[in-house]
Amino acid sequence: MSENRPAELSREARALLDAVVAIGSDLDLARVLRRIVESACALTNARYGVLATVDQRGAFTELITHGLTPEEQAAIGRMPVGHGLLGAVPRRRTPMRVEHVSRHPESTGFPAAHPPIDRFLGAPVLVDGVAFGHLYLGDPADAQPFTEHDEALVEALAGAAGVLIDNARRFDESERRRAWLEASVRINAALAPTLRTEASLQRLVEEVRDVAAAEAVLLVQQEVGPVEVAAVSGEADGLLVQLDEELRRTREERELLVRGEDDGSATLMLPIASQVAAPGVLVVHHSRRWAALREMERDLIVGFADGIGLALDRAAAVRERQELLLAKDRDRIARDLHDLVVQRLYATGMQLAAARNASDDELRRLAAEAVGEVDQAMGDLRATVFELRRGSGSVRQVVRSLVTEYADVLGFLPSLRFVGQVDTALSASAADDLVLTLREALSNVAKHASATAVAVELEAGATWFTLRVTDDGVGLAHAGPDSDEGGPVGVTGHGLGNVRHRAERLGGEVRLLPGPTGGTRLEWVVPAV
Repeated sequence: MSENRPAELSREARALLDAVVAIGSDLDLARVLRRIVESACALTNARYGVLATVDQRGAFTELITHGLTPEEQAAIGRMPVGHGLLGAVPRRRTPMRVEHVSRHPESTGFPAAHPPIDRFLGAPVLVDGVAFGHLYLGDPADAQPFTEHDEALVEALAGAAGVLIDNARRFDESERRRAWLEASVRINAALAPTLRTEASLQRLVEEVRDVAAAEAVLLVQQEVGPVEVAAVSGEADGLLVQLDEELRRTREERELLVRGEDDGSATLMLPIASQVAAPGVLVVHHSRRWAALREMERDLIVGFADGIGLALDRAAAVRERQELLLAKDRDRIARDLHDLVVQRLYATGMQLAAARNASDDELRRLAAEAVGEVDQAMGDLRATVFELRRGSGSVRQVVRSLVTEYADVLGFLPSLRFVGQVDTALSASAADDLVLTLREALSNVAKHASATAVAVELEAGATWFTLRVTDDGVGLAHAGPDSDEGGPVGVTGHGLGNVRHRAERLGGEVRLLPGPTGGTRLEWVVPAV
């Protein structure tokens, strides 16, 4: 009785099986695509191999090559557009074998730096019946033509590759979703309800910067007046000036704007919709992780924007509630002063006035002095009541109004950023000096800088208060001969002299520096209260 043995596989079948097993052992999409090209070249002994991926319109999006050195690939340069034999395979949607490329009627010239190709074999790679890409092989190493066996092997490999690519793509999609869900949890945690709105927004931009692997992230807002920076993480010096046009487009079109950068990263500007707060834009500068967004990722980013909008609305509602409570307290204090103090003092004054009719000269003198004191106290109290009811403009409000006022003079709205407790960091006289200094700086920018953008920043620290005015104009080296200031924001002359005098009188100083991207920066630094 003979022993039954399984039939031996042919060399080609075993090689194909080994290739499929090797490709399927990896779930990383980029490595799967590279293994497909390498396996196809190994099966057919091809010297060159290319897997060209395509988008939904059939345009080439990426080339995974084998057999070309990096120098050769760089010399070829441009991405093919699907002419000649490269376009014939997608049109036919079947394998295609050519013995002499130069003699084929559909052959067109190769790029000058492309290695010469005489033998050609191509096959489509389909995923669920839709073209994912196309596999192209050139010139067997033994200089023999590609055979029918080669064509059959490549066709079988392309069919199996479609399934393997689909698995790797699904795995890649699930991994990206998992990463985005983790990012969502972190970012949403930063948006958790809190009365410390500034701290919450600061944590938000820091989390977004970390998740997006970005150089800087800013949250800016604008309603009618200047652009205000609500929070910033990373080095964003001069960034608003650079992105002025893109920010304007994002605010007007209310659509996500993605700008590719030369280093392979991307800058994203995401509009923030809100009902109560001023509309905003989230700027993610030079992000490497969000450089190429898929549709799913765009939807998730839009979801982030909705969450940020809700947080801004809540912060605005909290501020309005605090202002309302403050107004109620002012009214209550004013009523109490009037009803309990003013009326009582008035009655006392009437009593003392009656005492002036007494015959005792000393009593009359004391009574007269008391009446004078009471009259003075009543005047002071009336002034207090008036101020409590009227309220006083904060530093933020005054600066906003001033920056808005200069929009017509400058021809554009400067951007505005507040850092720290700017409303309580200066005495009343120092706040007046601040406003005069800012007015002087903006006037000189308008007169001499020829600027197209200006950034105003007020920063209140524990020890120092800093005003920065940065423009993108002609800079310090281009002072006009007719300028009484000698430069864009005042280099010499009475204007800067007044600015310096105000700072030095308060124990501070003035610095004039080049702007980060050209232009000029004025820094007015004084002690904080």
